[in-house]
Amino acid sequence: MTEGPGATEEFDTPFKRGLALTMTAVGLLAGVLTYLGGQAGAQEDRNAREAQRASVTALAAQAGATADSMESTANLGAATTVKRRHDLESLRATLLGEREHEAVADRLRQAYGKLDDSSPLLGADAVAAQRYLGDLNREATVAGLEQEATQETASSWGDRSNTYSAGTALLAIALTLFGLSLTVGEANRNHLVWPAAAIVAVTVAGTVVLLVVPPVTTPRAAIAAVAEGDRLAGLREYESAIAHYTRAIALRDDYAVAYEHRASARVMAASPERATSAYVFSTASRSAYEAAVADMAKAVEYGGDEKYTALVNLGGFEIHLADYEAAEEHSRAAVELNPGPPIPRMNLLLALLGQKKTAEARRAATELLRVIRSRPDPTERNELYAATRTTLDLVSAQRDHARALAQEIKGELVRVQGEELAPDARPAPSARIPAIRVAAQGAVIQATLSYEGMFKGARMASIVYYRARPGDEWLQRSDLVSIQPWQPEQPSGTTSWTVVDAACPATGEYRVEFYAEGRLLAGAGATRSTGTGVGLTGYADWAGGIALCRPDGWAFSHDRAGTADLTSPNKLHHLAIRVLRIAPPASAASRARILSTVREQLERTLPARPLSTRPPADANFGGFPGTAWWMTLPDAEVAYLWAALDDTGRLRTFVARFPENDPEVLNNVIGYLRFV
Repeated sequence: MTEGPGATEEFDTPFKRGLALTMTAVGLLAGVLTYLGGQAGAQEDRNAREAQRASVTALAAQAGATADSMESTANLGAATTVKRRHDLESLRATLLGEREHEAVADRLRQAYGKLDDSSPLLGADAVAAQRYLGDLNREATVAGLEQEATQETASSWGDRSNTYSAGTALLAIALTLFGLSLTVGEANRNHLVWPAAAIVAVTVAGTVVLLVVPPVTTPRAAIAAVAEGDRLAGLREYESAIAHYTRAIALRDDYAVAYEHRASARVMAASPERATSAYVFSTASRSAYEAAVADMAKAVEYGGDEKYTALVNLGGFEIHLADYEAAEEHSRAAVELNPGPPIPRMNLLLALLGQKKTAEARRAATELLRVIRSRPDPTERNELYAATRTTLDLVSAQRDHARALAQEIKGELVRVQGEELAPDARPAPSARIPAIRVAAQGAVIQATLSYEGMFKGARMASIVYYRARPGDEWLQRSDLVSIQPWQPEQPSGTTSWTVVDAACPATGEYRVEFYAEGRLLAGAGATRSTGTGVGLTGYADWAGGIALCRPDGWAFSHDRAGTADLTSPNKLHHLAIRVLRIAPPASAASRARILSTVREQLERTLPARPLSTRPPADANFGGFPGTAWWMTLPDAEVAYLWAALDDTGRLRTFVARFPENDPEVLNNVIGYLRFV
């Protein structure tokens, strides 16, 4: 029995009517999506143009900051030349009693006074200069961040436009399926209708989500907070920088840049290298790394295509937490994104070493050395060599199986760095150091060692590690590396080897390793005494030739190049340092006459005439042979005068005054004084 055409038509009429209404609604929805896609595309174009304008603004701001910086630096150089001439003339009058130079110094002082407002850098110390330059660049930083944020918003609108277009295409497919359902029998109709209905439902749900969730935008206050954080981080004020990055995250909780910068600031704030490193920070506290990993994971999650720096830092942080598998994953991803820089390759080496992947670690070490040697900046190369040695020691401490290969790679690092720093020195394959003793006093770390199989001109390296407290990670600072030709002529004997720590640590432990090429010959440690008992702040007058560590709380003045004056908080201890370049002495007699004049001039600076003076005595200070005079002053005070004049005409002096029963405080301060 069969149904006629009329019966089939009557049965289908409600379905067709409902389908017609559904298709009409779907068509209207497609039209709405097309309109929304067009609007989103227009917003994308508008934000893209704004991003282009912001990019131009950033470039203009950067160019302006560069021009202002160059002008200020040039004016500083011109004014400093006049100031330096004044300082020299003034010091000649002070140290040598040549009064005719006082008039010249006075004229130069007046000339310098007229240049006093020619540069904001005049009279600024290193921190103030860095602050000024940071302020100059802040506008460029803000403009750059605004460009990135606007481009991110444009991309967000572009994604919405693409999604609306995809929704329109899906609705077209749904309409096609609905239409096809009219061409088949009732038994097969659902195979077309239900997929079409599902496509419409998914499209409607996606549209609702897009309408409810706004496009990515970055509040200007968040951008300003990140810019200020960057400025403060540039000044090494990391704690304040962290607070500003946190404010930016509070304003936009998926701000990848703020998470990334906060992670780096957390590590730098907890690192003993926070005041010294320019490129690489190789150690910090575990809690800092844990917080930094959490932040960097957020930066990677929210970073979109801008993940490289976050991946690099995340891999490095995970090394310190012994999460080697994650470190390998993130470091490989970073190398794949950009194979040129050395840091992700260093992290990859350490991750492989920690997992006992020996063959891969050797290949990674070879590639790392190749990349480090290709870097053009010697300061960066030296920091990379030091950071690699530091982190190799870290992995060795975490995994016993890594010790042998880590030491082998450290030796190769020393060999390669030695060829750079002492290219004319020669290998010493038979060198031995049977015994070594290390002492740390003031700024000096001195190793006394017995040696065998050496010859003059052999390449010898001392690598110094430091840590503030027992149990901390050892840090191999790049400034505590001495690689130079061996000086003693005897093939065996005993000698001393000195390295100066200019970072002004008040306490801590040192470990010194000696290498001949890549062979570790010996190592020993020393603990620095409490010294001054207070914090120390470094000061360097490279033009004048003075470097020292000033105890916190001491009064300090350096009104002229080649001068420095310190006074203790109780005003009982005084140190006055003077350095001057004059004509080289023509003879020993000439040197003696000059030093006698200098002593007379220095004696005139004392607050009272000496009650007694000991005969002059030879005294070597900082490697410079000189003459010292002990003087007894009223009120149980003692003065110690020291002066040295070398063959190049560099005159170095200092006057120390202190109570006769309390010389130790000033001895500790003088221990950190260096003539450079």
